[in-house]
This record gives sequence, structure tokens and C-alpha cells, in this order.
Amino acid sequence: MSALSIKNLTKNFGLAEVICGVDLEVEKGEVHAVIGPNGAGKSTFFNLLSGAFPSSGGEIRLNGERIDGLTPEKIQQRGLSRSFQVSNVFVNLSVFENLRCACFKTAGSGYVFWRPASKIKAANERAEEVLEMIGLQALRDVPAGALPYASQRALEIGMTIACGAEVVILDEPTAGMSNTETAQAISLIRQVAQGRTLMIVEHDMGVVFELADRISVLVYGKIVATGTPEEIRNDPRVKEAYLGEEAA
Repeated sequence: MSALSIKNLTKNFGLAEVICGVDLEVEKGEVHAVIGPNGAGKSTFFNLLSGAFPSSGGEIRLNGERIDGLTPEKIQQRGLSRSFQVSNVFVNLSVFENLRCACFKTAGSGYVFWRPASKIKAANERAEEVLEMIGLQALRDVPAGALPYASQRALEIGMTIACGAEVVILDEPTAGMSNTETAQAISLIRQVAQGRTLMIVEHDMGVVFELADRISVLVYGKIVATGTPEEIRNDPRVKEAYLGEEAA
């Protein structure tokens, strides 16, 4: 059984069809990258998978169960979580408090005003684990809004996995980073991928070819090719549609 099974997925905005009958199988435990030129529909595709947009047709199955039509919260409870292109953290809360917020659901706790968050043992323990994984222990008490950009992205990835998701979607995780920051992000993503299924949208081809087990190329709302990094490098349709000289 695939981690994600997508059949004839479509999305229309009025008369414009942005996602045009996408079929894709994402295997359990793989890192699967989705690439394509600007305007290809990559963000819309991820919004459909995470429930941010309702689909116009087709179906999405997570571990065999349909999730199309569910809210983002329900989809996350089923085991799929995502990050966004723009950092999405609570800027006035500390790094640790951000992580703890992301742990409440898996700790069996909601937001109850009469119970201090510091007393929710399972959430605190899980937040400590994730804090160590993303390497931000030294910044644990720093407000998230005061973090350097790369650290904010690392925190967001930490919040994405803190809920215990089996399938994680990362939307341009290295966008805007320096070479040094990108190398650190790649190391973190490799660590996050252990025991999970990852899907990433990324414009940096070096990152894609270094991380991905398989790559799908989305052009004008359609998957034109899926294969290993080497197969995608050498696919003439991909060279023509997207990679150009970078594939050489």
C-alpha cells in the first residue's frame, strides 16, 4: 500500500483548470520531490493534499483511506502534516513554546485555559525531543520572531513533525537560504525523513537531486514524468519543459 495514492485529481478555479487529472503513487518511506516551472500548479497541488483547498474531482488516499474533502485538522490527525513557503510560527512565543503547541494533540490535550501548558508532561517531553532533533536547544527561550530566517524554517519543520505525522509535506524548505544554511537544512531534512514519507516542492535542483528518491515533474497541472533523479536528468521531456541546461 502506498503512503499517498492520488487518482485523477483535478482543481478548477472558475473556468481555469489548474490541476488536470494528476495520478501519483508515493511509496512509504521515500522522499518524493515535485518540481516544475513557476505557475505549474505545485502549491495548489500541495494545498489539495493538505486540505487547504477542496478538490474539484478525483481522490486522495492516505494509507488507503480517502482524505479528500476532509479539513486540514482532520487530515493532520490522520497522519499528514505540511510546512509552507512562508514561515508559519507564533512569533511572540519562544522556540520551545511553539514546539509544545504543536505537540498538544498527540499528547491528548486541547487548549484548556485552566490547565497550565507546563503541566502537560507528554507535550513537554515530545517538545524536548523535537527541539534536540532540529538543533535549536541553545535558542529554546528565544521568541520565534527574533530567530534568523534559517532557524525559523528549522523550527517550522520541527512543528510539522511534532504532531507525529507519518507523511510530511515541505513546501520550498530551503528557499532564500545561503549555501551554508541550505547544507544544514538538507542535513535536517534527511534526519526528519527517517521513518517517515516526505514530499517536497523545491526549486533548487541541487537540493532535489541530493535528497529525492524519486521526482515528479508537474507542468501546466499535469505530471509529465516520474522517476529516479538520474531518469529525470536524462528525460528529454523534462529538459524541454523545465530543467534546460541544468540537466546537462
